[in-house]
Amino acid sequence: MKNVAQETEKTIAGAIKVDEKEVMDHLDGLVRRSVEDTINELLNSEADAICNASRYERSPDRQDTRAGSYKRKLLTKAGEVELNIPRLTCLFC
Repeated sequence: MKNVAQETEKTIAGAIKVDEKEVMDHLDGLVRRSVEDTINELLNSEADAICNASRYERSPDRQDTRAGSYKRKLLTKAGEVELNIPRLTCLFC
């Protein structure tokens, strides 16, 4: 009986194979996207604070307008990320 159980364990153990390189590549991509999304959100929040209004919001207190964005690459420990830098123009300049 013990011999059958050991054979079954060996068969099951060989049935599942994990490609560690593929798992690590996937995790690296998740971390890179997370870093990219976080930094882009911080840049948008900072632009909102500078303008005194959020994107597309009409406000009498608005100090600047958004004029799109431009892309920049940033090399991080997680890899290269692409940033969308908000372009601001001053209304009172």
